[in-house]
Amino acid sequence: MKRYFLMGVLFLFVSYCAVSQQEDSTKISTKDQQLINKLYNESLDLFAEHKYSEAIAMINKAIALNADFAKGYYNRACFHIQLNGIDAAIDDYTKGLAIEANPLYYTGRAYAYLVKKEYQKALDDLALAIGKNENNAEAYYYRGCIYVEQDKLTTALNDFNKAIEIRSDYAVAYNERGSLNFLMKDYSAAKNDLTKAVTFDPAMSSAYNNLGRVAEKNEEFESAIEYYTAALKIDPDFYIAFNNRGRVKQHTGDFKGALEDYSKSVEVNGDYAFTYNNRGNAKYMMGDMSGAIEDFTKAIELYADYGEAYLNRGIVKEMLRDVKGACRDWKKAVSLGMVKAENYVSDQCD
Repeated sequence: MKRYFLMGVLFLFVSYCAVSQQEDSTKISTKDQQLINKLYNESLDLFAEHKYSEAIAMINKAIALNADFAKGYYNRACFHIQLNGIDAAIDDYTKGLAIEANPLYYTGRAYAYLVKKEYQKALDDLALAIGKNENNAEAYYYRGCIYVEQDKLTTALNDFNKAIEIRSDYAVAYNERGSLNFLMKDYSAAKNDLTKAVTFDPAMSSAYNNLGRVAEKNEEFESAIEYYTAALKIDPDFYIAFNNRGRVKQHTGDFKGALEDYSKSVEVNGDYAFTYNNRGNAKYMMGDMSGAIEDFTKAIELYADYGEAYLNRGIVKEMLRDVKGACRDWKKAVSLGMVKAENYVSDQCD
């Protein structure tokens, strides 16, 4: 639960599978080459239709005709990525690199290592990619993602800056830089970047969600709700946006609306501890003490070190005259770094 990058949104993979195949320099028969080109292009058509398994089956036929078909391995790796076949993708990128030291292949493999959290391997590949092409915007973007994960925020910012310098319309880089500026409490810069992200990619739900976080931080609650709603129109299963919109509604006194949003978040993803904690608060405010206890307990089951949930459950237990149970929760909250819980312990516990 420590992860905060992208405000809860996963890394965005930018797929740059090669475009249509023309003549290859490999010494094979003209007839075989024509068939390889046909199979290759058909695999790209299937990829464009999101038929990834079929695309893999098609490119397999091309590779069977030419074991040194570097672009075939590269594209097959792209297809594997879409199916979460990360290890298979790494294997294919490696095969492609054994034939051709293409910076795109290093960048793709770096992304796969990034997903596996093998950050040093990813950094090594990105250094090679940048060394071969200093204008490789994606390499800077992915390296910035890694540096955020490593809490090297200033270094990450420099890489996002470089990626955007190379590609002024790079929507995902604006989104990440905006998220990073938010973490660094530069809310004006964050809003500017996130606005550019949705300008260049109006379908980027994560950027609208992040704009909502900025508006919420600036106490622009009506705007925050509008941004979260925009994110949900794009992605109706965006459980984090439901949670965030519910939090704003709760803050403005719309407890019923908040409860509805929290419940929708839980319907989409029943493993997101923060929503249970927030819904527990809403139920508490609406007088549903047993429901609040149930939600705080679920939050703790999902995240054993959730100090705030222990604090909140303790408050409700005390309201129900279970002082011993409340004290156990408050002491646990203190052990998890919840300073607020110290006053409850000192005032009401032995």
